[in-house]
Amino acid sequence: MAQAVSPQRISLGNVLVATDFSSASQAALAYGLSIARRYGATLYLAHVVRPDALHRADSDRAALDDAWREGQRLTTDLLVSGQLRGISHKLLVAQGEIWEGLAPIIEQNNIDLLVVGTRGRSGLVKMILGSTAEGIFRQASCPVLTVGPNSPDPATQESGLRRILYATDFTPQSFCASSYAFSLARQFQARLILLHVVREPVDATLQKGRALEEAQERLRALIPADAGLQFEPEFVVGFGTPGTRILEVASEKTPELIVLGVTHPVEGGLGGRRWTVASEIAAQAPCPVLTVRGPADC
Repeated sequence: MAQAVSPQRISLGNVLVATDFSSASQAALAYGLSIARRYGATLYLAHVVRPDALHRADSDRAALDDAWREGQRLTTDLLVSGQLRGISHKLLVAQGEIWEGLAPIIEQNNIDLLVVGTRGRSGLVKMILGSTAEGIFRQASCPVLTVGPNSPDPATQESGLRRILYATDFTPQSFCASSYAFSLARQFQARLILLHVVREPVDATLQKGRALEEAQERLRALIPADAGLQFEPEFVVGFGTPGTRILEVASEKTPELIVLGVTHPVEGGLGGRRWTVASEIAAQAPCPVLTVRGPADC
């Protein structure tokens, strides 16, 4: 049986918001601003200019100049409105494919959290993330906050995070994410909801009852004595498919954030499945989703 690890105190000193100046990235910016303010973090605004398909140097140069002007206009507006008051910030413009531009920014500036906005699109079967956004949160070494298409209008979220849903399958990957769930709950004085989805037992009903009791006990054991939470945590257990059940609970409990632990995808392995579930949740969730990478060897 996997043992829980004590949540570590985390520090979010550098928050990076990837922006393309669209409405989707404006939503991501609002969440990034809120977290940066709570943690006293430096906020980095980054825009990556993709190269001209015809490899026209003059066109690329003009695009870079336009991006700088747009970025400076954005930061000026944020300063005038007071949204950047008291927040150390820096504007960065890079060139290349999206991840090629973001990766060195993350490394060179010791980024602790990457915030991205996405646009979902309806498919025949399910809502999925755009390939660019999914590629980012699969590859980033730091936690990624994905602000999906169903996330609420940030203008209605002035009180910040009030409820945080932390889903765990009791693996080392999900335990790594618990530190962020506890930290954010403390910083925002939010209610923390812990969720575990139990795989359906194959035998008698008595086994089902015992499985639920054991899951409740293990969730309670995750709360350290010095958790420092303002509210008593809520524990939710039930049977079902993890992705589906997490979305159902999110719909019922209406959290402002979902926290998930994931690991580097391994072809044909469980790690890849975890990322698939995370992708589905991020695309369909009614709120932003924070994915925290666990140990690569789990």
